[in-house]
Amino acid sequence: MGKLKENLNGTTGRGRLLAVAMSFVAAAGVIALAPTAAQAETTGEHCVLDVVTEELTCADSPEAALAANSQGLLADTVLVRFYDQTNYEGATSTRSVPGSYTCSAAYTPVEYTITNMGSFNNKPSSVHTYSSCEVKLFDNSSATGTSSTWIDNLANRDTAAGGWSNRTSSYQIS
Repeated sequence: MGKLKENLNGTTGRGRLLAVAMSFVAAAGVIALAPTAAQAETTGEHCVLDVVTEELTCADSPEAALAANSQGLLADTVLVRFYDQTNYEGATSTRSVPGSYTCSAAYTPVEYTITNMGSFNNKPSSVHTYSSCEVKLFDNSSATGTSSTWIDNLANRDTAAGGWSNRTSSYQIS
């Protein structure tokens, strides 16, 4: 009887251990599948890319996309907003940084290099900069190829030297 009791206790102990282990596995699976605050909405005509975290957030308006992209209590600072139509109209692609930020007055060093425009590649027709920033546009990805001069605001990028409407694959911010 003593041997049977020992086996039953051993089995019960192992059974408990197995049940505890399985509950941890199940809990980890639920946690892994649960959406997190860092998972952003990526549908909508207006998108914001945080140039620090590289998180993309899209929504139905520039304001909603920026609000959804904000990091908790820190409001984002908009650096540049591209529009797919002239005169600052149409779908937008905005670049921001968390917290308060102002670009330097000099063009060097370059503060941010955006190596590709993602789904907005070769779409922008106008650009508006904020926080004392300016942009330099490039034909190719990784800030290579023909480049524009430094641009502050431009309602019709086709009026820039070289005609830059629908012609940007990457850019720098300074």
